[in-house]
Amino acid sequence: MEAAATTHLYSNWSFWTVLVSAIAVILSQLPPVRLWFKKAKLDIGMYSKISITHKVGNPNLQIHLIVNNIGGRKVRVKGITASITKYSELIATLPAQNYLENQNGQNTLLFTPFSLNPSEEWAHIINLLNFFNRENEQEYRRLEARMLANYRSKKGTPNSESQDLIEIDENLVQPFHSFFDKHFIWRTGEYQLTVNINTDHEKTNISKKYRFTIFESHTDQLKEITDKYKFGDGIWWSSGLASVILDIKEA
Repeated sequence: MEAAATTHLYSNWSFWTVLVSAIAVILSQLPPVRLWFKKAKLDIGMYSKISITHKVGNPNLQIHLIVNNIGGRKVRVKGITASITKYSELIATLPAQNYLENQNGQNTLLFTPFSLNPSEEWAHIINLLNFFNRENEQEYRRLEARMLANYRSKKGTPNSESQDLIEIDENLVQPFHSFFDKHFIWRTGEYQLTVNINTDHEKTNISKKYRFTIFESHTDQLKEITDKYKFGDGIWWSSGLASVILDIKEA
């Protein structure tokens, strides 16, 4: 009797067809091979205009920031700050506190850490500011309470109904002017803005520098609200947030 012919697995074309198909399916679920060798890396860009304002002198900054993951690894962004220098002197570091949910709306979301996969982009209008520390918050609330008490006492007088606005006593208004002068930074001059992105890996952190100019007219515009402090405007109520739009250029 003749022995049956032996067929080796490597000579079986059906086996190789199935194997190649399986490998193709596996590779299709993986990132492109070129990404395997790319390190984590971010790139940032900004819209050409920024907005500056203040709350009783406390500086607020609004920027349109674009963060791209151009590397081959997922990156987690932990925080965003803006450092403001004037003639090489650091005058403020403002952290991102919230951002607009979409460019055309006014709904803001609390800024929290977020992750970017390779080739993903995060682009939002963000608000950067420092909240009052405990000491400043207590001082502000104390001054505000005294002003409100004065307002309510005058509002209850017979002739108050004929007044559109009730003027607060000068001795209660002046402390807010001093508070403003203590915290206001948007004065005439040349400035440098450094946007810093802090991530979960120090080597992935990135910063970019920009420059902008504040003219005397800009400062005057931001100071106009202080003339309305005597009515409580800009203190416990607001007729409208005074802000200035400035051009920026990459430094």
